[in-house]
Amino acid sequence: MEKETLDRLLKNYFNSRKSWEAWCYLNNLHLKTSKPEIRKYADNNELLYYLRYLLLKDLHIELSKIIKFSRNTGDSIFQLLKNHNSVESINHLLKLEDFNIQIKSITDTRDKFYAHLDHDYKNFLSSFEVEDYYKIFELIEESIIILGKEKELKETLKSIPSRDEFELKT
Repeated sequence: MEKETLDRLLKNYFNSRKSWEAWCYLNNLHLKTSKPEIRKYADNNELLYYLRYLLLKDLHIELSKIIKFSRNTGDSIFQLLKNHNSVESINHLLKLEDFNIQIKSITDTRDKFYAHLDHDYKNFLSSFEVEDYYKIFELIEESIIILGKEKELKETLKSIPSRDEFELKT
């Protein structure tokens, strides 16, 4: 497996997690110390409100690079695991397939709302479940470990600022 491909996987994952942390912060979501004033401030600030939208958009774009099943891209986690061709990777592909409805929801939201704004775009916004994102992060991290990049994953995770480290003076 090409080092460059796995480096791109880690970069895409880094970007998605960083966007997620910032989005969670601006929504006062799962902070160690709740800060409802941050959510209110972002709701009432045109720029921060838009930046929060962009963070969610970026999350969907970055995650789609990783989880969209396509035979045309070598960056798909499905393709990488399939090419890895071990018992562990095959078993993990089955776990990913069990999560297919949620994965499709994420990629459809990227395709139908953020990328193209289809006529029925509102249908894709209602499928947002916060817990699905935590689960997909877990599945991606397990995939990265199976692909032999546990050390690099741990270094990447350490470098992502936590939503609890952000500070916005309201």
